[in-house]
Amino acid sequence: MKDKKQKNTFSRQRPEASREKRRRILNAAIQVFSQKGFHQCRISDIASAADVAYGLVYHYFENKEEILNTIFEENWGLLTRAIENVGEGPGTIEEKLLNIVSFILDAHRMVPDIIQVMVMEIARSSKLLKRPRIETFERAFVKLSEILAHHQRLHEVRADLDPKLLAYMLFGSIELILTGYLLHTLPPEKDEAYEGMKRALVDSFLRGASGLNA
Repeated sequence: MKDKKQKNTFSRQRPEASREKRRRILNAAIQVFSQKGFHQCRISDIASAADVAYGLVYHYFENKEEILNTIFEENWGLLTRAIENVGEGPGTIEEKLLNIVSFILDAHRMVPDIIQVMVMEIARSSKLLKRPRIETFERAFVKLSEILAHHQRLHEVRADLDPKLLAYMLFGSIELILTGYLLHTLPPEKDEAYEGMKRALVDSFLRGASGLNA
């Protein structure tokens, strides 16, 4: 009876242990990709960083491309859901865009390795970002363009502008700011200045940089 109970306990633990090992491999891959770059990284580097056997990586992933795709899908999915939640909530267009900008830029402070992989290794590589990954990539832009289109109908955004193009413009600005931080061409901001930079980004996006009234 005792042996049967122990066996049942072990059976229940196995899926959890398997998920933990898979997560450990993904976390190690993020670290190695951010340090060495995707193309310079080897499976053995990931196994070493995860402190697992070389062959165990292949038990969970076919190759390092699948590892990178998994990292992308998980984290880009989080961004897409965050944008969707902002769109479904209350607030002006300025408040909603500030929430989205804050979500992305704050992620750089909290998980810089993930942001480095997402920006420098995935978003910049047409070879790595292929269908259906492009469709996953596109969903975030669609959700943001829906928010912008909604606020066009509320007369908070110019109606003569393409909301999808506006979505790409905002994402492009955020990506270049992140690139500046990752390459250390933009100095790190203290908390108050960092919050001011977010507001300046949203303000210049919505009102322009000239300071002239339309």
